[in-house]
Amino acid sequence: MYKQQKDIEITINIAITLLRDRNLKNLIILKNFLTFIPNPNHIKEVLTKAVQEVVNSCPETTHWLLQHPHCLESEVKVKDVIHQEISNKFLSLGLTLEEFSFDSKGYLVLPDSLKQAFLKCSEFSYPNYDINLILYLLHSP
Repeated sequence: MYKQQKDIEITINIAITLLRDRNLKNLIILKNFLTFIPNPNHIKEVLTKAVQEVVNSCPETTHWLLQHPHCLESEVKVKDVIHQEISNKFLSLGLTLEEFSFDSKGYLVLPDSLKQAFLKCSEFSYPNYDINLILYLLHSP
């Protein structure tokens, strides 16, 4: 039966793969497939965990999701999940909620001093997904 944790993990991995493909038709197929899950809360759980994983591993897809939040609605409020994950990253860096915000399109708004600090961090040669994510989602005036 689908209630087994292994089945949920497999479904989350499928959802992550399809999100990374950034194909709206495939996401519709995924959502239709997930309707066969007996519990609607599991659908939300699968899609939310997939979005969280994408936010934590793929800045390009996160940016795409921010531009196409409707692709997983009504099951998941994509912008809310992205904002929560980013907020958690900032809080873990020691920032407060007053030091950053999101504009009406969902992009990050940072004070110039903080923006410059992240731009300087991006000059390092090692991959840092958090820095790349922040730069992808940074509001440009």
